[in-house]
Amino acid sequence: MSDSTLSRLRRSPGCAPLVLGHRGARHAAPENTHAAFELSRKEGAHGVELDVRLVKTGEIIVLHDPALTRVTGQNDRRNVEQLSLAEARRADVGRGERVPLLSEVLDWAEQHDQLVNVEVKSDVRRRRDLVHGVISLLARHPYAPRGVWLSSFDPRFVWALSRALPTVPSAFLFHTKSPIARAAALVGGATLKRLGVQAVHPEHVLVTEARMQAWRSKSEVVGTWTVNDEARARELAALGVDVIISDRPGAILQAISAPP
Repeated sequence: MSDSTLSRLRRSPGCAPLVLGHRGARHAAPENTHAAFELSRKEGAHGVELDVRLVKTGEIIVLHDPALTRVTGQNDRRNVEQLSLAEARRADVGRGERVPLLSEVLDWAEQHDQLVNVEVKSDVRRRRDLVHGVISLLARHPYAPRGVWLSSFDPRFVWALSRALPTVPSAFLFHTKSPIARAAALVGGATLKRLGVQAVHPEHVLVTEARMQAWRSKSEVVGTWTVNDEARARELAALGVDVIISDRPGAILQAISAPP
């Protein structure tokens, strides 16, 4: 497929929004693992959302939290930034699953033509190393321009990524506790222009008809998260969002695809 990621993300008239598995299909598989991503695909999702950070040895891994505590059920409390890749990979993050590399997930996505929304975590110590690592990896991976979508809560990360990777769409993430949401509940056009983003990525509770109109005038794609209620998914589809991210991608796909 030769289409750019951005053209794939834009919602076509008369079509339902795309659905991505939030950290994969985490309702039934360990989050951010190959098992969760593959289950999401089998449930019919158009792709997956995942989180990336660094290990001590510099590799980019797929993991939401700074430490392994939650995903190992309290069995391993170490911070991954203090671990080598080999050490991090020895941890069981659920049902025998191991922490994947971002490069491995991109290879899987290319094989199956799955979209990948990469959230670059900002709660890291080696911030510059992480951003540069993501840029270096995506600059050389052949699937990045046609299947990868970047996002972050940190506007500095978004700014750096959008300028270094102009062929990979960037989205600004924000939620109800974000200063920008508290101040105005929507992203200003000047802010988007400065960041160089093509998309906004609000928490679903922020999505209203008025805000959708404002976002639509300033960005090419509106994606929203984390939507696990079928009725809310149908509301968001009717409001015109392009992408819905869910822990239950199969159920949400079925809900928005069914006739009203």
